[in-house]
Amino acid sequence: MRVRFFGSANCRDCLELLVILEKFSIDFEYIDAFDDDTQDLCDEQEVEELPHTQFLDNNKNIIIEHIGPISEQEFEEILSTYFS
Repeated sequence: MRVRFFGSANCRDCLELLVILEKFSIDFEYIDAFDDDTQDLCDEQEVEELPHTQFLDNNKNIIIEHIGPISEQEFEEILSTYFS
């Protein structure tokens, strides 16, 4: 399992998600949604709101997407439901 996380350094909810990812020792890919080099990917993935989190299987298929703030409890529920 891997997490792809679209966010911004200026987004409080994004920073909170970083803390959650580190707490659970989750392998993740951070994509700065405001970087000019990532705009095509953000458009392709329909990133309109931050944070935008994609939970991927080992083949990089999106299993679940979560858009907007996520609590530690919600994050843990996703992990136990889809990846246990």
